[in-house]
Amino acid sequence: MDAIEKSLELEASLERVWKALTEPAELASWFPDDGAELDGFPGGSGWLAWKGHGRFALEVVVFEPPYRLAWRWSKDADTPVGEGLSTLVEWTLTPREDGGTLLEVRESGFASHEHREGNREGWEHELGELVDHLARAA
Repeated sequence: MDAIEKSLELEASLERVWKALTEPAELASWFPDDGAELDGFPGGSGWLAWKGHGRFALEVVVFEPPYRLAWRWSKDADTPVGEGLSTLVEWTLTPREDGGTLLEVRESGFASHEHREGNREGWEHELGELVDHLARAA
């Protein structure tokens, strides 16, 4: 299955974008709509929750502030990572010369075309929420 890859040119600084991706209160204000938890170290755990969909477990794979973050998260709600299907989400942040940030997101490891397409549509929405969140915080 092909990976989902997205790039965003953001006006926000590298540190501001990193904060939006890694601090639970920040993350919960744009990504999931029912809370988030994230332990910021390799091997750390966490979850993202959406009303009507449940809580999705995640495990931090890479935590290299403020440049790289990767987590593996469960495909199914209320299923620990490693006990079911999961995908790998990788975030890469690169400073731009104008003070902004290039954000690249890659999700891989899909079990089916339907799973990939559902997440592709989800990323369109969620990354739009990130842009809006960063604009409000500016």
